[in-house]
Amino acid sequence: MAKEKKRRLWKWGIILAVLVSLLGWGVVRREQIASGVSAWLTQQVIPFNWIMSPDAAAAQETVQGVNLDGNDGDQRNAALTAFTAAQQQFRVKDQNYDTFLAPNQAKQLKKWVTTKPYQYINDLTLLGYGRDTQGRFLYISANRYQDNPTVYSYRYRIYYRDTTLLSSYYVAQFKGTVQPQFIAPKVALGTPGNGTAVNFITQIKNSLDRADLYEKINNRALFVGIARQMGLDDDSAAGLQEYLRRSNGKFNNSAITAYSVSDAPRLTRFTLTVKKEGKRYPLTLVYDRNKTKFTQLRIGNINPANQENG
Repeated sequence: MAKEKKRRLWKWGIILAVLVSLLGWGVVRREQIASGVSAWLTQQVIPFNWIMSPDAAAAQETVQGVNLDGNDGDQRNAALTAFTAAQQQFRVKDQNYDTFLAPNQAKQLKKWVTTKPYQYINDLTLLGYGRDTQGRFLYISANRYQDNPTVYSYRYRIYYRDTTLLSSYYVAQFKGTVQPQFIAPKVALGTPGNGTAVNFITQIKNSLDRADLYEKINNRALFVGIARQMGLDDDSAAGLQEYLRRSNGKFNNSAITAYSVSDAPRLTRFTLTVKKEGKRYPLTLVYDRNKTKFTQLRIGNINPANQENG
């Protein structure tokens, strides 16, 4: 028994001596050890989201804005020239949709039109034109007729360069008894609002930049009052609430990402995109060219192709 006890004492004595030796060595070599650990950490791949700074996180929420500069008359003439080219290439008797649509869109439209006999695309109408961060585009309606008064309007956004149609995207379809109206070349464009859109959004930001406003974000009457002060209609209250709700407090996570011009109705619609936590939330700011003022702020991306009245 005594031998067993003596063996344990020797064992623990040796362990204690080793620990004391290591501790002493660590104290003497502490600067060398710290330098080595630092070098090792520098070489490791650390997940980005572990070290992301607030500034880096804010940069991820940055929204690329669209170019609002340029001669308004020139842009309209360019859009009319591109549309005229598409119209001339399309032949009713041939029903060749590839002349104004990308192959996949043309195939889809042909399938819709040929589901029944006596159906055909009679003509194309221009609903509007505009620009986004991808380039210039047209909104076109392909109008389908049949053996009754119903007119089907298939709406597309088509990007173009000069008279070349680059790509197309299906937007929506509507039916009615009246063909969509088109932009008439001889009708005056009027002031489109491009030159004042950024300033007006700055006014919106200033109106919403109140410390207590976020706490009252569900008070619709309060936001109706703000809308009226800015010359917007009462339904714009919901758009103002949404803009404040999705903002990052500084309102620098938003930008105008697109705009579209239509003559029926005579509006210019600006897409105000807010990006929060990686998700994009579009709003539509409407400029009435008859009244020469901004009149509406709506939730969602509203454009000539997804509105029944063109």
